[in-house]
Amino acid sequence: METKKFYITTAIDYTNGNPHIGHAYEKVAADVLARWHKLRGEDVFFLTGTDEHGAKIAAAAEKAGKAPQEFTDEIAAKFQKTWQNLEISPSRFIRTTDEDHVKTVGEILQKIKDNGYLYEGEYTGLYCVGHEAFITEKELVNGVCPDHKTKPEVVKEKNWFFEVSAFTGDIKKRIERSEGDENGEGAVSGGLKIWPEQKRNEILSWLEQGFTDVSVTRPNVKWAIPAPWDPEQTVYVWIDALINYLSGAGFVLDRGEFERYWPADVHVIGADIVKFHCIIWPAMLLAAGMELPKEVVVHGMFTVNGEKMSKSLGNVIDPNGWVLKYGADAVRYLLMREVPWGQDGDVSEEKLLARYEGDLANGLGNLVSRTTNMIEKYCDGQVPEILRESDLPESALSPLQEVGALIEELRFHEALAKIWESIAWANQYIDGAKPWVLAKTDLKKTREILSLLSAHILAVAHKLAPFLPHTAERMRKTFESGKIGKINDLFPRIE
Repeated sequence: METKKFYITTAIDYTNGNPHIGHAYEKVAADVLARWHKLRGEDVFFLTGTDEHGAKIAAAAEKAGKAPQEFTDEIAAKFQKTWQNLEISPSRFIRTTDEDHVKTVGEILQKIKDNGYLYEGEYTGLYCVGHEAFITEKELVNGVCPDHKTKPEVVKEKNWFFEVSAFTGDIKKRIERSEGDENGEGAVSGGLKIWPEQKRNEILSWLEQGFTDVSVTRPNVKWAIPAPWDPEQTVYVWIDALINYLSGAGFVLDRGEFERYWPADVHVIGADIVKFHCIIWPAMLLAAGMELPKEVVVHGMFTVNGEKMSKSLGNVIDPNGWVLKYGADAVRYLLMREVPWGQDGDVSEEKLLARYEGDLANGLGNLVSRTTNMIEKYCDGQVPEILRESDLPESALSPLQEVGALIEELRFHEALAKIWESIAWANQYIDGAKPWVLAKTDLKKTREILSLLSAHILAVAHKLAPFLPHTAERMRKTFESGKIGKINDLFPRIE
């Protein structure tokens, strides 16, 4: 039987600034999903990377006194290092300056042009430098971009345009049928699922209103990929960036690998880029004669003092400082536990410390410390027998059995709450059984209790592995090693 594949992507991050906690939220979530599907024995391909072209990058490089390539090399390296620090393990980290990506962009756009969906025209519109995108009058708040607090420029230029309008009806049908047909037969093959429902409805509303054609090239941006058929034009940065999902899976490198993984199973993106991913990107794929991704899942945005976190506002949090102080798993835990997926929420070091001291140190850390200490003391560091997970009491096992379905439904905070419900059961079980008292009169019964706790901790480690990979692996190795040493430093006290 052929191994099931799972291809997951994130948005690629723009290299005009350093990685922040908002970037980390999306990447950790995708990593959790990728790890979970690997645990299920699936062939997983996980793609993330950096978006490196455009006028804004060129301006940032010039301000730093560097050539664009040198500048993006340095920023891309910072993103890669940050993801390593957070135990995020993509199958590939793609850069839009990669040679195979540049070649893929040229081939895809040439295919769209050959199929008759590109045309030359003049455009006048409001251009937001912060977004590197044209925006409409109705998107402004008091005359400025609500995200970047800047007034857009009026830009008039001759570009090549993509006929998005030729595909909006088809995209609308695919989104609608992704939820099942009128006979209740379930989702139809070729449908495009958008989650959460609020974003799905938002996209359907835009499609109902009609969606204008978009520019795919610009004439005055030099730090960009040249249009293959027009040396005076370069590819618009957003069009370039979207094609990474094809090049990242080996579009021009390995056709066998590409055909294995495409279409993408899940695109994980932020709420500010749904229009590009749920309308323009599907239209590009249809114009090129290619299959659509199966699902686009949209997360909310982090806020600081009620404002969206962004580089332009200068209110960003660097995850590397938190990792250095609290460890990668603690930061991953906060990001997945604190804010329900799809909703906006606030994060802070105060919340991280509270989760660290409460859930991690006093909850999980305390359970492992107590159990290993008692095994060392009453069993000479050797558990007589580790029970099967199915031998655990229903009250311990039931919450853990719900975790997989919750992960697949992107209810990460609820999945973790279920794991901690089971951890709380174990700590209460120890308090009630009092093995340290029982050991004075019944060592056999004490060892049975510790066998049960060891099986429980291994079951917890298995469910925790996608979220807290380092911690889960340490727990697993300890309890499967045969000889157990006490662990008092799973989550050491923060000074």
